[in-house]
Amino acid sequence: MKQPNIVFMLTDNIGYGDLGCYGGGITRGAPTPRLDAFAAEGMRLTNFNVEAECTPTRAALLTGRMPLRTGCHRVVPPGIRQGMAPWEYTLTELLNDAGYRSAIFGKWHLGNIQTRMPTRFGFEEWWGVRDSSAPAIYGELIGFDPREMDQPMLWEGHGDGPCAPVEAYTTENRPFVDATIAEKSVAYIREHAGSDRPFFLYVPFSLVHHPALPHPDFKGRTRTGDFADCMVECDHRSGQILDAVDEAGIADDTIVVWASDNGPVLIPSIGPQADSGPWRGCLGTAYEGQLRTPCIVRWPGRVPAGAVSNEIFSVMDFYRTLATLAGAADRVPTDRAIDSCDQSDVLLGRTDKGPREHLLCFIKDELAAIKWRQFKIHYVEFRPEAGRRTRIELNNPQLFNVEQDPKEEWDIMEPNTWIAEVLNRIVRDYYASVSWCPHVPFRGVGPGEKGDIDAELAAFEAGG
Repeated sequence: MKQPNIVFMLTDNIGYGDLGCYGGGITRGAPTPRLDAFAAEGMRLTNFNVEAECTPTRAALLTGRMPLRTGCHRVVPPGIRQGMAPWEYTLTELLNDAGYRSAIFGKWHLGNIQTRMPTRFGFEEWWGVRDSSAPAIYGELIGFDPREMDQPMLWEGHGDGPCAPVEAYTTENRPFVDATIAEKSVAYIREHAGSDRPFFLYVPFSLVHHPALPHPDFKGRTRTGDFADCMVECDHRSGQILDAVDEAGIADDTIVVWASDNGPVLIPSIGPQADSGPWRGCLGTAYEGQLRTPCIVRWPGRVPAGAVSNEIFSVMDFYRTLATLAGAADRVPTDRAIDSCDQSDVLLGRTDKGPREHLLCFIKDELAAIKWRQFKIHYVEFRPEAGRRTRIELNNPQLFNVEQDPKEEWDIMEPNTWIAEVLNRIVRDYYASVSWCPHVPFRGVGPGEKGDIDAELAAFEAGG
């Protein structure tokens, strides 16, 4: 079988209820016709689950491992040297070893030093945002002193050379970032469409992360505000990449995935943003409104058009799934704990029953909840209170049947205490895996490796 090209578009903080095909779109003042049409051409996942923050989701996608295992279990404040350990074997490296070429255009957010940039993890080309888009506004904040902290930058990297900043990231160029991401992605597709090597193109858009500043072409388009304008722009940018695939004549040979990395942000000072649809919760919580985001997969002639799956699907599952679809399942490592499930049979319409029955939900390094079948147990509660995440200790775990109670409001632990044994077994299995494959510590190196992130960087700078 010919290896398919893979285009993976990952948006930033778009909620389950934002796209028209998920119940949003025009009802929220921001129609999404391109993505709605795209969903009709492929499979729409209605139980797709991500992690609690941006960095953990991106680490889970590229490693197939729970973020707590990789040390990438939280977003880190600026100024702290950090990033995913080079010991990790990313999806990019796996695909490269299977004959692919690869590029990333967009947001990285998995490391801020040279030894932990995209080109150190298999990507042959990069342009984009190193961390988050939030710092773009720093220069306008009262008291910000560029002498005390580096100005946020846009970056690029090629091959084995060091990555380099190319220009300051400010509110002046913030509206143009995703136009450039789309432009570079389209050019990459056109350049490599006729190649005898397949490509993996990772497109982590900066939209619609705050500050939500639309491109001038979209400013005022919806008359519903900047966020809605950014949603319409994101729909357009996604459509530009889909058009490039179609116009290059490689649609039948290309898997296209479109997803969001997190649920909506709830910060009163920035006003209304994304929407979680029928679910409760937002970014930084363990409620379904954070965990479930839109995800659509298209592969004409292989993934059934117009299909919908409600099977539990984690962002981690793309690691094994894409490896299988690329004919490289044998390259998934066995020397470490891999949490990814192969969902290829679900995507190809061969089965209605997926392989994943449970999902552990961590907030930073704490097990906050477990999903099992239609049930969800919370061991601790995280709520957004006035824009701040508040941790609430529970006297007893709370159990919800999410199919009957999507808002997770009716605790049914009594009389369903039987479920405790099932969930305890899941937890025991997880801790057993940690005993043979220890976690990579935050800012750490791989298991059994000596040194730390600072020594790693010093050796790199010394040419070692």
